[in-house]
Amino acid sequence: MDYSKKSRDELIVLCKEKKIKGYHRKNKKEIIQCLIEREEPHAPPPSYAVLSLFTGMGGMDMGFAEQVIVPYQSVSQEDIETLPVPPFVPPLPPGFVPLKRHPFHIVFQNDILPIAKQIAEWNKWAHNYHLRDIRDLLEEKVEFPKADIIIGGFPCQDFSHAGKRRGFGSERGTLYQAYVEVVRRVQPLIFVAENVNGLLTMKGEPIKQIIHDFTEVGYEVAYQLVKCEELGIPQTRWRVIIMGIRQDKRPPLPDQWNRIEISPAIHCPIRPYFAHLEEPDVVDSDPAQTVYSKAARLEKGQGQREIVLDEYAPTMRAEHHGNIEFRRITGGKNKEDHWKERRLTLREAALLQTFPPHCILTHEKRPSSASYKPIGNAVPPLLGYLIAKKVRWILEQL
Repeated sequence: MDYSKKSRDELIVLCKEKKIKGYHRKNKKEIIQCLIEREEPHAPPPSYAVLSLFTGMGGMDMGFAEQVIVPYQSVSQEDIETLPVPPFVPPLPPGFVPLKRHPFHIVFQNDILPIAKQIAEWNKWAHNYHLRDIRDLLEEKVEFPKADIIIGGFPCQDFSHAGKRRGFGSERGTLYQAYVEVVRRVQPLIFVAENVNGLLTMKGEPIKQIIHDFTEVGYEVAYQLVKCEELGIPQTRWRVIIMGIRQDKRPPLPDQWNRIEISPAIHCPIRPYFAHLEEPDVVDSDPAQTVYSKAARLEKGQGQREIVLDEYAPTMRAEHHGNIEFRRITGGKNKEDHWKERRLTLREAALLQTFPPHCILTHEKRPSSASYKPIGNAVPPLLGYLIAKKVRWILEQL
């Protein structure tokens, strides 16, 4: 029962029915807690095992199995947690809300970037995390844990519009084949792969080859181009979500069974994500808000424009070599000339990626800009959450 939708008087009636005493001086939230504690114990919902490849700092993993926290403008009301949750320390910034958790748990993670694993460990997002090349693990015939779902965004720079677009002609461009091999060995019910929209526009149509290879190992495969700004994420990040369901387990599903629903009512530009932040030379409690690139502004090239608070940011990039976008420029649209011209901080970049507002991004005593790379590489946790919501729905049809 969702007690949050009942009035205090209705909750008091329930307390009387359940013979709960001492509710007279309690507020609505406290009465709800009393009712929850009195409920008969019941079996928890099933928790599905997730194997994560190319994990990075854990963006997609967070969407599946951790606590996602975003401004309320970014999500549907139905996704916001209404039951009591443990208090957040420090408290959440105004307007930020925790989302309902999905019934997934992570059983394996892997990546090759040490700082990515370090961030996951600092935040307790690391679960059986292997800092190894997945191809080496396959060659050594490592036994992967059983998993219901495999997730991961195989390296995308060689398919990216922003990169050199070497595609399958590069060493990284064929890493998806390692993903296919893990799927073949583990045989999950569902797999999800995320990549750049360059997969759909490159010569040779690599998306067709990728779909063929996953089909060959027993999966029905579908893909969707998602535009993050349409999903409550404050940046124009366009990604291809490839989803596969094991052919021998496929239940009756509609034709577009893989599609993540878009709500036209959801619109969240940058401002709600940044409204609580202080300037780097003022803040004294958040090392990640003190670190930003000092790279000089150039006349042309990527990263030379400011982000506009009432619009969407451009895609957060991993390979920007210090030329991350400007938080503001003198004489810019934000009309903040009373503050210093500067580039985005680590905290701001992570918020644009929808990571929690108080997650640890750098060493407290030795702050470093090294975290820009895993932040830019990450799947936004809110995107991971919406993917997990779709996967959960499919599993409930089995």
